[in-house]
Order: sequence, then C-alpha cells, then structure tokens
Amino acid sequence: MNFGRRTPVAESERIIARALERGVTVFDTANVYTDGESEKIVGRALKAARDRVQIHTKVGAGRVDGKPEGLSPERIRAAADESRRRLGVDRLDVYYFHVNDPATPLAGSLGAMADLQASGVVGQLGVSNHAAWQILEMMTTPGAPRPAIAQVMYNLLVRQIETEFVGFARRHPIHTTVYNPLAGGLLTGRHAPGQPPRGSRFDRNRLYQDRYWSERFFELAGSFQAVATAEGMSLLELSYAWLAGCPHVDSILVGPGSVAHLDDALDAVTRVVSPAGRQRIDVIFRDYLGTDASYVR
Repeated sequence: MNFGRRTPVAESERIIARALERGVTVFDTANVYTDGESEKIVGRALKAARDRVQIHTKVGAGRVDGKPEGLSPERIRAAADESRRRLGVDRLDVYYFHVNDPATPLAGSLGAMADLQASGVVGQLGVSNHAAWQILEMMTTPGAPRPAIAQVMYNLLVRQIETEFVGFARRHPIHTTVYNPLAGGLLTGRHAPGQPPRGSRFDRNRLYQDRYWSERFFELAGSFQAVATAEGMSLLELSYAWLAGCPHVDSILVGPGSVAHLDDALDAVTRVVSPAGRQRIDVIFRDYLGTDASYVR
C-alpha cells in the first residue's frame, strides 16, 4: 500500500522482482493505495510474469468527488475497469469489497460482482474488513457469488478475530489472509514510546497512530520481546513465525518497504515457535486483556 509514496517506485519494482525470485505468486493492492499509483507499479512490474501470478485488488474504500466511494453497482463496475487499465490486465483474479458499505443494498453489490464474473473480468470475490455475519450474509444470498477469501487484521497485539471470525471460518470455509503482521512496524522492536520516527508508517499517520501507537501496546510488545529472546528469535521473527503456525491463518500479507524487509519476512515465516513459546504468548495476551471471557460476543 506504500508503493509510489513511502516506498519509491524503483525500490517498489525491486521488491516485486525479488518476490518473484523467491517464489511469491500472489500480489495484493487496491485502487485507493497511493491514489492508484500502487496498481500502476504492480501492473508494470508483473507484466512479464502475468501468466504465473495472481493479482488481487479492491474497491470501496476510496473517495469519488469528495464522497465515500462505496459499493454501488455502478461504482464497482467503473472501478473494475479503472483498476484493469492501471494494472494493464484483462482480468482481476480476486476483486475485494474493501470495506462494508451500509448505504448500498447488498444484493446490488453482489449482482454487479456476479456480472463481472460472468463476463470474465473478475475471477473470485474477496472481502476485507467485514464482520463474520456480513460474510455469511453474502454466502447465503441465493445466486450470488460466494466470497472465496477474507482479509482480516491479526497479529500478536490484535487478536479480535479469535472471538468470532475464526470459528465462523472453520464452519463456513473461507481462505483467511491476515494483514498488519507487524502492527504497522511496532513489532519490529525498532520503535520506542514518544514521537514516531520520520519516514516510518506512523509518521504523520493518524490512522496507524490511533491503531497501535499506545503505551499499553509498547508494554505488550516488550513482553513478547522476552518470549522472542527465549525462542532465539527477534521480535519480528516471532511475530511472523507465530502467525505462520496458526492453523486458522492461510496466508500472510506483507507490506515491505524495502527488499531487505521482504527477505526478513520470507525468512521469518519458516521459523517455528515452540509449544511452550506459543503457550507463553497466550498467557501474556490473556493477562493483557484482563479476562478470558471470550464467549462474550
């Protein structure tokens, strides 16, 4: 999501080239990322590899004429054409509803997606930032495309999906891919309380500051650092390895700002956290919550 802004174009292209070298086959973007520039960079960099990769993009979280983009049928169709032009592709392998749109009847949004699938413009429907009940509503709409993949926020600090979504996905199978594996960078172990470093994802970014930049999260990350040390890992390695070992996680979205960051992530997911380490992580998190009343939904 930072290609073309925080990550310069040349480095973005090097990241994609390195990802291809290391066997990455799925590339995720969105029409809202850097105002469409991310899609252009991804499309150009993957042009020669198009037949061996999947390209996923999203609609619904941007703004059009100063208003929320939403998921009206007209906007879904128009945005699909715009994304295909920027990506330089005929088909979007997965097209996501980026966020829920309460102002648009679901039947209309799903109908537009069904039309795009029927015409070959879209392969599968994905959903991002939707509640389990909203996804189930899509799954049970007669004649509508069934969501094939869901993007959810999940990391050592934010584990809300365990309350409802994980059980839902077990009962109603859907590929689960998680984003923010490093909590915006807080789980790299390179940040300290105070003013966010210039150039970081937290720099002048109110969304990420409000999400993660808090004293409690710094304390929690410090507790996990002790687990990482005991496991012979860095905090970054522990963060990725823990996710890779979760049975309810099918894939992990990484958002590297450099080739080195990409290599760190791909190396880290091969590490294994010991059973004792995983248990210690759960104990620390339960103490942080202050309750084990996870049955409250």
